[in-house]
Amino acid sequence: MEKEGVREIRFHFNPKTKLKAILAIDFIPNKRDEKGKLKDISVDGGTRFSHKTEEDALKDAVRLARAMTRKTNVLNAKEGGAKAVVLSTNKKTKKFLESIGDFIQIQGGFFKTAIDLGFNLNDAHIIHTKTDYIDSLDSHLDNGLGSTGETTAQGIASSLKIVSKKFLKKELKLCTIAIQGLGAVGMNLAFKLKKIGCVVIASDIKKELCNTAKKKGIIIVNPNKILYQKVDILSPCAFGGIINKNTIKKLRCKIVAGGANNQLENELKDEKRLLKRKIIFIPDFILNSGGFLQALVERKGGNLNEAAKETKIISLQLVKTINYAKKNNCTLLEAAIKLFDKK
Repeated sequence: MEKEGVREIRFHFNPKTKLKAILAIDFIPNKRDEKGKLKDISVDGGTRFSHKTEEDALKDAVRLARAMTRKTNVLNAKEGGAKAVVLSTNKKTKKFLESIGDFIQIQGGFFKTAIDLGFNLNDAHIIHTKTDYIDSLDSHLDNGLGSTGETTAQGIASSLKIVSKKFLKKELKLCTIAIQGLGAVGMNLAFKLKKIGCVVIASDIKKELCNTAKKKGIIIVNPNKILYQKVDILSPCAFGGIINKNTIKKLRCKIVAGGANNQLENELKDEKRLLKRKIIFIPDFILNSGGFLQALVERKGGNLNEAAKETKIISLQLVKTINYAKKNNCTLLEAAIKLFDKK
């Protein structure tokens, strides 16, 4: 915890369902009343279903919690950053999902969450039956705003227009883009970019998702080849850590800008490796903050149209980062960390 600067790590085990969950709390906001006592404190972050070992789950939770801290600052939200990882060593039975709801409820509202990688809206509905503190629920079953994929993709697509003009000196519609992962974010992003006029290349390990994208004119390639396509922009929208010292050597893009969290395995070192190859990295925690933005809009009783309009803050913060980097002679990631890390 001292090494990573993490405020809290909570381990949870349910002996009946064998649920194992790790909650990492990266930052706790300093909200105080008139007497100086901490008041109305809460932290935000998704809950994902992944990893077979506690070590991998803990490492992921800590890194993702830090990304959430940064996103809260990108969006000017007065919340802390956190992340929960439920180990994927059990089947998602009804009882198991209900025990996840209990785990969230036990936090008493201190931890507010939404489903993340490994869960779907039906899972969220079952989890919601046992907790009051989950967002982005099915609009038909739970009166939520549904998946955050559309809003996240909107924030990325708008930002890519700025990126293409600033760094590629051309309109986004003239760009070729490779998307790794056709989940909720990747698929929506692929459709938006195709509609603009981009040439879109994509891949996913799920054949049915590839078939859906192919019908819309998306070029499908083998998942093992997607990172190494000769394109203007590579957009990772799956797991983190895939841009590293091994993959960077083989990249053939000009820009890395996607929706996945923690795309760089070793962020500052890997950004420098990219820059040596004249590849620009756009900080992921700026681009993909639209999902959290939607959750904030939902809590205020807003709708998807309002969430889409509010994604303009993402583009504005990206421009702010670009200008800061230029003024202070630093990289984009260094600028983004300086502007949006813990405060």
